[in-house]
Amino acid sequence: MAEKKHLAIACGGTGGHFYPTLAIAREFCNLGNRVTLLVAGKHAPEQLELAEKSGLPAVEMPFITAPQGIGGLFSLPFKFWNGWTKAKVILKEVAPDVVLGMGSYASWLTCWTVPKSIPLVLHEGNAFMGRANRMLITRARGIGLSLPLRDEGQLKGTPSKCLGMPLRDTLIKAALNPVKDEGFLPSLGLENGIPTILVFGGSQGARRINELFTEMAGLMDGFAGKVQFMHLTGTDDNAALTEAYRASGVKASIRRADSSIEKCYLASDLVICRGGASSLCELALFEKPAVIIPLPTAADDHQTVNAKLAESVGGAIHLPQATATAAGLKEIVTSLLADSAKFKAMGERLKVLAHPDAAKEMAAFIAELAD
Repeated sequence: MAEKKHLAIACGGTGGHFYPTLAIAREFCNLGNRVTLLVAGKHAPEQLELAEKSGLPAVEMPFITAPQGIGGLFSLPFKFWNGWTKAKVILKEVAPDVVLGMGSYASWLTCWTVPKSIPLVLHEGNAFMGRANRMLITRARGIGLSLPLRDEGQLKGTPSKCLGMPLRDTLIKAALNPVKDEGFLPSLGLENGIPTILVFGGSQGARRINELFTEMAGLMDGFAGKVQFMHLTGTDDNAALTEAYRASGVKASIRRADSSIEKCYLASDLVICRGGASSLCELALFEKPAVIIPLPTAADDHQTVNAKLAESVGGAIHLPQATATAAGLKEIVTSLLADSAKFKAMGERLKVLAHPDAAKEMAAFIAELAD
C-alpha cells in the first residue's frame, strides 16, 4: 500500500465484537496506517477506556435499539433520523479512508451512515451471519469471515475471505508456544496430572450451565481424585455449586472469571462451554476438545450453527440445552476418563478452524479493499 490509510472501526456491543477490534487495529497500525474507533452501545464507556489504554483514538457514536411496543415503533423514524444526522457529522470530522464494521447491532447505524464514496468492509464472527451484517452486506466492498458460513447465499455476491477470528496476542502466543505453568493448578487448589475439565458460560449464559453442574456434582460419588474442575461461573453467587462439589469430594476451583484464560486452556483436557464464535476459535487455537451447549436465546440461534460446525469437523460434541442433563454430563466425564486419547484427537481435528494470523490477514484484506 503506497500511502497511509486512515481506518475507522465501527464497533461496540459485547467483548466478542470489541476485542477482535483491538487486534485488527493493532495490525493495521503495524502496516504504517492509523486507526480511530467509533464506539457505540451500552458498553461504550468502558470500551472507550480500553481504547485509550491501547493508545487508540476513539469517539462515541449514536446508536438505536430495537423498538419496544407501539410507542417504540412510532418513535423509531425520529430516533433513526437524529442518530443518522449525528453520525454523519462525526464521520465527516473523522474523515476515514475506509470503514470496518464489526457486526454488532450497536455499530449498525454508523455503518449505514458511511457514504458510498468510502469503502465499507465488514467482519462476521459466526457461522450464521448476524442481523446487522445481513442488512449491510450489499453496501460492503468485502467481508472477512471468522468461520465458514452455513449459508453462503447470505453473502449476496459480496467478496469474502475466511480469515479466522482476530484474538488477543496473549492467547496466540500461549497457544503457539504451549508451555504449561506447573504452578498454576496448585495455585487454584488443584493437582497436576489429574484429568482437568474447564467449564464456563460467558457473561450471559452461565446460569443454566452452573445449575447443571450443581446437579451433576451430586452424582459424582467415587470420582474424587480421578477428575477435577476449573469452573468459571460468571457470578459471585456460588454457594450451592461450591457445596455440591465439596460434598462429592471432587476438587474444583470455582471463580467468577479468570483473566489468564490461556492458562486455563493449557491446563485443561476438556472444555464445556457455550457456542460463541470467540470461544470456538479459541478452542480451535488451543486444540481443545469441547462439549458445546449453545445459548438458546442467542440471536438467530447462531450458537447452535457454530456448535454444529465444530461437531461436523469432529472437534466437539454439540449438546443442546433442551436435552442437556446432569446424568448426560456425567457420562461424558466418564467417557473422558475411559478414553482420553479419543478426546485429544477431537481437539486436534478442531484445529482446522484455527487461524493464528487472523488479525494480520484481516488488516491486509482491509488495506487491499481500501486501495
